[in-house]
Amino acid sequence: MSTTSILIVDDHPVYRDALTEKLTADFSPRGISLVGVSCLADAQSVISKGNNNWLVVLDLKLPDSDPIDNIKTLKSLNQVSHLVVISGLDEDIWEFNCINAGADIFISKNNTSDFIYSKLCELLHIRDYRVNPDHAVNMTKRQQDVLNCMSVGTSNKLIANQLGISEQTVKIHVSAIFRTLNVSNRTQAVYKAKTLRLV
Repeated sequence: MSTTSILIVDDHPVYRDALTEKLTADFSPRGISLVGVSCLADAQSVISKGNNNWLVVLDLKLPDSDPIDNIKTLKSLNQVSHLVVISGLDEDIWEFNCINAGADIFISKNNTSDFIYSKLCELLHIRDYRVNPDHAVNMTKRQQDVLNCMSVGTSNKLIANQLGISEQTVKIHVSAIFRTLNVSNRTQAVYKAKTLRLV
């Protein structure tokens, strides 16, 4: 029987070790183990052993490798069920390309480890036991900006113009907002956001 494990791939030892330690404390009560490695080759080696289902948290910029190729390589492995890209680079520039290459979500390194934990819980379809689920809403600043625009009826095209991003990037943010709020359209999103006093 396969088990779920989380693999953090980041060449920066301080960030990798700190995130691995924090997420280990969060996920170990659920029986989910974590491994941290520094390069793609080590990641492939870890994934190839056993029959675990892996959620991979991949640093976008690993030395001597192409970030898009890295995403495609890892996502092509049968043992990888989810792939999260994490980076300190500009979210608006990179998010679309990463998701288009096969990543499930893009998370900025500017976010807290608690935010990262919550997003991984969402991917794994498990409840973040530390918070009241009725108020467990975690959005990036850019998603909040998009939600604010949506709340006054602004179209995707106008949101793109106002925020200085592409319309495709707006659509990605809107989809992420729908997932976070557990709704299926803009009307429901705005109503729930107002109910939760997010706008």
